[in-house]
Amino acid sequence: MGVADGQVVIYASSGMPEDDSSITGGDINSGIRLKFTDLMAPATIVAYSSSRADLNTLTVYGKNTGGSIVNEEIEVSGTGLSLAGSTSFSGILKATLSHVTGVGTITVSGSSENIITTIPINESGFRAPFYGAQAAVGAKTLYEKVFVKNNSGSSSITPAALVAFSGGGVASSKIVYGLENGKSVDPSGAGVEESVANRTIAPSNVGVYSSGTSGVWPSGTGNLEPTAYQGIWLKLSLDAGGGPFSAPYSIECSGMT
Repeated sequence: MGVADGQVVIYASSGMPEDDSSITGGDINSGIRLKFTDLMAPATIVAYSSSRADLNTLTVYGKNTGGSIVNEEIEVSGTGLSLAGSTSFSGILKATLSHVTGVGTITVSGSSENIITTIPINESGFRAPFYGAQAAVGAKTLYEKVFVKNNSGSSSITPAALVAFSGGGVASSKIVYGLENGKSVDPSGAGVEESVANRTIAPSNVGVYSSGTSGVWPSGTGNLEPTAYQGIWLKLSLDAGGGPFSAPYSIECSGMT
């Protein structure tokens, strides 16, 4: 049996702060995914569960129509009880459940729009990288860590290659990525848990950054074994005076199984 498309996931790291002073990086946070479809137009948010046994609260963070970052709590009930919030968001930055659900998949969408994403059972939310990043005074370079994980318990991706997509937007000139020199199945444990004091400091376990296609560790020729994960550091360059950063950007993984 091969690796299904939905089994290759981009996850957050344990340290993804919303400021430039807190520890950044560390090990994988397999409860938070980084891939979702942002709003195409201002909308209120709707959330519901596939299980009638679910009772939860989803806190959504994003930009309102004036460009300010705001948040709203939305009650999540079972199937057929789609409860909409009252805040009109122009873009989403992250969303978190009040507790990890073990009974249902949470669907999050914009009112009168297609689905933004789903939060699988035993996960707790989703987010975008570089939450609220800005360079109000001088130019700034920031670093943030994510992971690509093979959630298959039996099949490898051989070899595994990463490719970045920015939709031709501003992110194509602002973000590059670099792979940690190690992954979770490395016997030495090198690379997979590196952290830095804050997101303005470059990690030491990354050789080069690029915007193209790259294979995983070691030396860009590696595989992504069952349940293995590879650390990826994103590097964002902000011009002076730049407001809160928000631009389409994603990394995907491909290979043979």
